[in-house]
Amino acid sequence: MNKKNIIILAVIVAVLLVISYCYFGGSKQKVQDFPPDLPNPAVSTTPTPSANLNEAPAPSPSQTPDANGFLPTKMEDPHRFEALQKNFKDMSVCLNMKLGPFTQSDDMNFETLNTIIAPDLGDIVTTSDDWSATDIKTNSGEIRRIFVQNSANSNTESVRTVKYYVLQANGTQKELPLTKEQSVNPSDSLISSLEGDGQLVTKSVAKKVFYQNGDDLSVVERNGKIYSFGLAHDGKTFKCQGVDSGSVSCSCQ
Repeated sequence: MNKKNIIILAVIVAVLLVISYCYFGGSKQKVQDFPPDLPNPAVSTTPTPSANLNEAPAPSPSQTPDANGFLPTKMEDPHRFEALQKNFKDMSVCLNMKLGPFTQSDDMNFETLNTIIAPDLGDIVTTSDDWSATDIKTNSGEIRRIFVQNSANSNTESVRTVKYYVLQANGTQKELPLTKEQSVNPSDSLISSLEGDGQLVTKSVAKKVFYQNGDDLSVVERNGKIYSFGLAHDGKTFKCQGVDSGSVSCSCQ
């Protein structure tokens, strides 16, 4: 075989390898691809940032959820309080709005956040849930996620869908089959039965809150505490994530 034929053969082999990788290797769907911004608790504890207020990131679960939140008389981490206090001051400047009080004894839940932003926004008009992600751990050690999303169909009717996943340690996801009757507009009892397949690891809920002045707040709560939020006001948008951790990150756009 001459040198020219060897080169041609090497090129053909290389092309076949690339095609094989794209077809087989690219077919594995990462957990982060769907649902959006939902990291795999089995492989990561770092939340993925989101550019869309309506798709605020769902945090990865804490291994030991604390239903009591912060200590009742003093925020458990004084550095977190200082960071939040600074970011709320930055939000006041960014959005050109008056903010309510925030003290070290405040639990950083939705009620506290609403008190902080309410002076310029007025009363809450309505609240709607966008999605929820419930992570459970089965007796066999599997991490599973029940993802429930609320949306409107072409007739503007509310539709609730549910997807059920096994989250694997290598970052891939495996969807567990559900019938159409189970996955579209499922009953509360069905969702409860799925959640009963294991022990609760964490629950994240994303919702939209509409205020009297016309502004709306996108917020994600994790185990009853604020994880992330986004608020547009006076021509600018202020976003924060990691609010329930020591690494809160905020931006003004």
